Amino acid sequence: MKASILVIDDDQLLIQLLEKALTKAGHTVTGVPDPVRGLRLLDEQSFDLVITDINMPRLSGIKVLEMVKALDETIEVIIMTAAAEERFENAIAALRLGASDFLLKPLRNMDELMVAVERALEKRQLALSVRQLSQSLERMRNTDFLTGVCTRRYFFERVSVELMRSKRYLKPISCMMVDVDHLGQINGTYGTPCGDQALAHVARCLVESTRTNDIVGRYGGEEFIVALVETKPEQALVAAEKVRKSIENRNLTFGGQNIPVTVSVGVAGSEEATSIAELVAQANQAVAEAKRAGRNCVRAAGAKVSG
Repeated sequence: MKASILVIDDDQLLIQLLEKALTKAGHTVTGVPDPVRGLRLLDEQSFDLVITDINMPRLSGIKVLEMVKALDETIEVIIMTAAAEERFENAIAALRLGASDFLLKPLRNMDELMVAVERALEKRQLALSVRQLSQSLERMRNTDFLTGVCTRRYFFERVSVELMRSKRYLKPISCMMVDVDHLGQINGTYGTPCGDQALAHVARCLVESTRTNDIVGRYGGEEFIVALVETKPEQALVAAEKVRKSIENRNLTFGGQNIPVTVSVGVAGSEEATSIAELVAQANQAVAEAKRAGRNCVRAAGAKVSG
């Protein structure tokens, strides 16, 4: 396993020795005598392993270990020391803080170092695999399987944060409730797979018609919900009409047929709501008005926008 290794030690001769041995083993090695400079390099470059002395001017190896783990807990750290009288206490402290290994100087042979390095890199690879799996599971938990947008739960988590931020910094936030028109008829006429495709089609249009910092979620059934960050209610109406037209003008193709898909949209702004529940309730009332008005239109606070 080849890796990028940072060696921090105020003993220049030891740095050269480790650079030679580790480079020969196929690793990319960067050696620095100053721990402050070493930490700066960690901010600028990617390293898999840090090997550091424990007693150095300006910053101790224990402090380096703490700062490395704060930066990225998957980066492994091997601590070295020549202070025999304190080695037990230092070893316990280092291992408790997450050090991969604790070696005494002078090294008896390079094999001791290589075994410690190999073990540390195996731990690093395992930690990265666990992190990737955790991130993948989190994405699955937060993403609606059919449409690829946020789940209802994750949408509310994100929007709650945005609503607090909008209140704190006096920034507007608006909400669109989007209802797919006559989805039951599409399912009955063309089959449920076509209805599923219609939902995915609307989700794609919503994502493409909104900004990257807006939040698109599946509210349930044939309904989607969109949070428009830093958007005034009147701006949200313009965005809602853009969404409605985009969906209306892009027919869904299924089984060689063009299936017309339209939506009814309700808009609410943070000026009319003091909580996420109230904001959504306002948008729900507006989309109900749009459906009563014949569908394929936008409504907000009782004002007609299109149709």
